[in-house]
Amino acid sequence: MDGFQTAFLVLAAVVVGALLPLLVQLYSVLHTLRHVLEKTSKDVEEGTKTVHNVADRLDRLTADLARDGKLEAMVSGVTAVSEMAVQLRDTLKVATAVGAAVGPAVGAAVRAWRSHSEAPAEGSSGEEARAAGAHRVEDDRQGREEVTDIPKKEVAR
Repeated sequence: MDGFQTAFLVLAAVVVGALLPLLVQLYSVLHTLRHVLEKTSKDVEEGTKTVHNVADRLDRLTADLARDGKLEAMVSGVTAVSEMAVQLRDTLKVATAVGAAVGPAVGAAVRAWRSHSEAPAEGSSGEEARAAGAHRVEDDRQGREEVTDIPKKEVAR
């Protein structure tokens, strides 16, 4: 044998040896794919039959309703329900807007009522009332000073 023929024979053996497992794997994949497609086609066929049966029932039902004159009543009922849902949505929009406007006002009223109820009773001594008033005035002055200090600090930067 010639050297060229020997090299060709070795190369062919390597290629066949590499392709053999690949062909076995390809056969296995194609076999599994065939089983999956057969099962899927059966499921699709059953589903198609079910859809056709449901469509036939609906056709018979609508034909019976149309013949008895009940189809128009059903359509008008569905239309009424739809209109009621739209009105409910619009009412909820208005109620939300009113709630958003009234909520803060009610909160302010409650705070005002509480601050008014915290005022000293008629029977309490004047010194207690003056002391409480002095603390409130002092707190107000400190709050104003803090607010007026902010712009001065920003200007200084």
